[in-house]
Amino acid sequence: MWVMALLIAIAVAGWFAVSCSPGRSDAERPVNEEEAALLAGMRERNHGADPVAIRIGVPLDGKTVTADGYLDWQVPMLYARVPDGEGHRLVQAIPGLIATHADDEAAFGEVRVPEDGWTTRQMLSGATTPLETTIDILASSLFTLTAAEADDPAELAEKATWREEGIIDGEPVDSFRAPIMVETNEQGAASPEALYSLDGDGDLRRFQVNTGETNLSAVDFLRDVAFDASGLVAADVLGGPAIAPAAVDEDLAETVAEVRQGNWEDTAEVELTVPTGDGQMTTGSGTIDWRTMTAYLHLTDADGQRLFLARPGGYATVPAEGDDLPETPPTEGWEAHALADEDAADHFGPVESLVFRLLEMASEESDDTEAIAEKAFLLRVDEVDGSTVNVVEFPVAGDAEAAPGQSAFRYHLSGDRLSEVEMMSYYGVASAELSDEDFPMVEIPWELAEQIG
Repeated sequence: MWVMALLIAIAVAGWFAVSCSPGRSDAERPVNEEEAALLAGMRERNHGADPVAIRIGVPLDGKTVTADGYLDWQVPMLYARVPDGEGHRLVQAIPGLIATHADDEAAFGEVRVPEDGWTTRQMLSGATTPLETTIDILASSLFTLTAAEADDPAELAEKATWREEGIIDGEPVDSFRAPIMVETNEQGAASPEALYSLDGDGDLRRFQVNTGETNLSAVDFLRDVAFDASGLVAADVLGGPAIAPAAVDEDLAETVAEVRQGNWEDTAEVELTVPTGDGQMTTGSGTIDWRTMTAYLHLTDADGQRLFLARPGGYATVPAEGDDLPETPPTEGWEAHALADEDAADHFGPVESLVFRLLEMASEESDDTEAIAEKAFLLRVDEVDGSTVNVVEFPVAGDAEAAPGQSAFRYHLSGDRLSEVEMMSYYGVASAELSDEDFPMVEIPWELAEQIG
């Protein structure tokens, strides 16, 4: 979706800024065989390259907005500090999603990503200002600059043109006009172009694209700038550190197979963070009681505060009075939704999806170890407070088939304990952090219990 939106946005902008540049169009010539091969290998070369410092120049209302940033080719992920009229803000982007954060100059200077405080929106469709739209187009364009395999030199020989020689950061470069190289299944999709300035080794030194202004937006790749990229990771709401799906070993398969059974007679405290719209986040805290299959939470979002109760048959909400979760739920005022109701899907959103997945993380019997060994994957290993946390995915009954690393849910295992459940959603990654805590059973009003199971 984001690729098609990118193509449409740039195609609508047209190529006025390049085609009408004085004296440039007459100097263009077809690329030769060597130049076509250089262009064809550029994206594959980027794919295996280390993260790079970048400088962004965006024309806007007759001025140029300049921002510094970093690009991790392999995720891919952009991290930048962008002027916003009243100062700066931090921006992170991955394909399809943009996350923003209040300015933190110190963190950015250390190439460090703040852990909390990010809000997300959909790329392009969620933009609300001309600068946001321009940054979205440029970020989307950057994500087309990496590919696992080389492009077809014959196709580039047909479609690309040489434009001029130049010097960037002291390095001689050749600039080429060529299509933005993306894969799409859409028939007749627009094929907008960009300018690529490559040095003699085939490294990209400057990338320029028309974002709708008189001049081109540009990204310079500061390949001589050294920095420590260890802190350059996506925020949790964008998926966190990169993953590398691998089969689980025998010991981990046994641990995963026992996780849900281990919760069967257990209780836990829950902290929720759920992106629910462009710039909107629902947060919550409460309890999950697998003994009675009951989730009881206090939620806060743009509409205010509410209490949330869920059992296998449905859920109910009521406006909250105060910031705390009452020890005993109120007896009146609940709006209940049984999952068997015809309109259940109309009210069922990402918060409900994540809470019901928490309820499903308990089972009277262990899962089949052999099936887990075959279908579970270790995505990455984190170090949290000196302890090892395995981030895994494995199927629960009813889950759709997914390629390794593409499941809707991820599970963090601290030893043999489930410490977090992540859910991939339309607006980013939702999270439910769990901590062991003993507490008495929640007393649900009898009439409400009849409705939600």
